[in-house]
Amino acid sequence: MPKMQNKELKDMSVGKDARKGFVSLLKKSAPFLGLFFMIAGLVWLIDFLLSYIGAGTVLLTLLILGAIVVPFYFAAIVCSYLEKGGRTTKAGDYFKTAGLYYTPSFFGSFRILRSVLFSFLASLGAYFLFSIFYVSLSKYFDPNLLTDVDTLYAYLGAGDTEAASKFLMDSASLNMFLRMSSFAMDAGFTLSFMFFLGRYTIMVFIRDAMVTPDSRIVNAAYKEALRSKARGYNSDFFKATWWVYLILLIFYAGGAVTGYLLLKENDYVGILMNLVGLGFMVVPLTILIPYYVLAMDLLFLKHKEAFVKATIDLARRAFEELKYMNQIGEEDAKKYEEALKEAEDSLMKGPQNPDVFDAEATEKDPDEENKEE
Repeated sequence: MPKMQNKELKDMSVGKDARKGFVSLLKKSAPFLGLFFMIAGLVWLIDFLLSYIGAGTVLLTLLILGAIVVPFYFAAIVCSYLEKGGRTTKAGDYFKTAGLYYTPSFFGSFRILRSVLFSFLASLGAYFLFSIFYVSLSKYFDPNLLTDVDTLYAYLGAGDTEAASKFLMDSASLNMFLRMSSFAMDAGFTLSFMFFLGRYTIMVFIRDAMVTPDSRIVNAAYKEALRSKARGYNSDFFKATWWVYLILLIFYAGGAVTGYLLLKENDYVGILMNLVGLGFMVVPLTILIPYYVLAMDLLFLKHKEAFVKATIDLARRAFEELKYMNQIGEEDAKKYEEALKEAEDSLMKGPQNPDVFDAEATEKDPDEENKEE
């Protein structure tokens, strides 16, 4: 990509420019995107079968996603980024790069625990909002619901839990309400988690610019930049990605409805319809990874100055603290100031370093080695 001037960067439409190179990068990335799809599909199948026999839980799904799928999603992002930069990646590179996710430099890039917590809160919000909305409008499509709710509360108020449980199982209105509100809760969690996962993908690109990469420094620089320096970042992100989440929601909802229609007689239909929705969603998620790579790369390029300044400011504050505590001499302080200036210049104009993502160089073909000799 030709070097852009500051005005060009400020005026750049991230989504529009990312769409221009999407098809080309999708073709280049197809081999390892296929691997990601197969791995995600296999994990989904195992979890579905466990849930089908009643052993699967939401916690199990989260653990599997976190331990297996997320590292391979990370590898797909990185390998697609390398392809964009002209580096041809092979299957070996893909699997080795997935292993890099668990190294100190990358672990925590997607802030999974934070994403899960906020997604859980979003799911509770979705549940309560949908429940209020559903009950308020039920008189138009299910007049029996409010009557059944009153009856259920009457049994519970009388302390007759056995009668309440039997009535709940027999009430078609209450069962439909519970399944729909459960779907709203699951959808709220799933879409929120996908949103956070996509949003924190920028960490990979910030990490590429760091001289001494560490995931904690990257996280701190990200928060610092968004807090005070990266004006317009949020609006650029939403403009470039809103339609991606709409597509994911459509596929997820379509899959969940399909799952409900096919498995509504199963005792675990609530879990299963959610899993079918997740399975449907893997298709657009896989296809759109190259677009996300292009969008996040352009987004970082557009706001690179803010992220660089945030990184330098963090280092400068640490330096000032050492000076205040008299833990650094005058000569060392001068060297530190010079190093900070050099680091800022290097980060702003220096080349990106795709080599930091190389798991290991793949073995060269003997014929290629002979040619070099």
